[in-house]
Amino acid sequence: MEQSEAVNKEERESILSQVEAKLSQYHSASTSKRSNSEIVSNPFLRQYILLGFAAKGVVYFLIGILAIEAAILPEKKAAGTYNALEHLSRQPLGSVLLCLLSVALLGYVIRRLLQAIIYPGHAANFSYKGILQRTGYIISSLSYAGIAYSALNVVFRLGKYDDKIKHSVEKLFEQPIIGEAIVLMAGIAVTGVGIAYCQGAYTGSYISKFTSANMDHRLEYCARLMGKIGIAARGIAFIVTGGCLILASVASNSDLAGGLQHAFRLLAAQPLGWLWLGLIGSGFIAYGIYMLIAARYRFYTIR
Repeated sequence: MEQSEAVNKEERESILSQVEAKLSQYHSASTSKRSNSEIVSNPFLRQYILLGFAAKGVVYFLIGILAIEAAILPEKKAAGTYNALEHLSRQPLGSVLLCLLSVALLGYVIRRLLQAIIYPGHAANFSYKGILQRTGYIISSLSYAGIAYSALNVVFRLGKYDDKIKHSVEKLFEQPIIGEAIVLMAGIAVTGVGIAYCQGAYTGSYISKFTSANMDHRLEYCARLMGKIGIAARGIAFIVTGGCLILASVASNSDLAGGLQHAFRLLAAQPLGWLWLGLIGSGFIAYGIYMLIAARYRFYTIR
């Protein structure tokens, strides 16, 4: 009897081990398939997307440098994206650099579009979270396409510059109540994005996966640290921008709304403004360097 029970126990263990092995194979195949969808196989497209990371890093690095300059020199003012591009245009070969930057940024736009089309995070394709992620990727792609256009605008003077956020708020306020409600919801959404960035910086969930075998472990540690600092700085900038939209909605005053430049100058106007501006500027510089390292050593292309 005891021998029969022992045989049955061995059979059960054997069946369980076979099931576990099959599940492990399925999981490995699923993971491999997902990883392949995140790594663009076409070498030209892959390098173009990574070039977009580098271009994005250059933009943030430049904005950070100008923010620190404004924190140190009283006669200087912090610059948003457009004014930072104008500053670059005044440098030797600035127009050429802006054209190259514009072309390179389109690689990052393609990456965001690919995320929206074939890889919307880990959420189910048609779940609420999945739709929200896809929408965010599309908005991000349009944002960086706008920066690419701004770079060409600076070179070829395609149109007059204006604060698009403030201009949009002014238009919305022409519709009483409804316009203010839309601005309020936009402010809450932007603030939520900022909080998510800060949380992602703390947990490290927004940090790129690097090809550790190809990079020094000290460089990887520094890259991750700079990434966390930079993402937190971006999060704070989003929170300030979102807060300004909320205040603009409550006060029905479009002058309170604005983009990154408005957020910088609002911080500079606070007590110890030079310190806050310097810290955010340093964070943007860290993020720029992180993106440049990611352009060289990032494992996933799409994620």
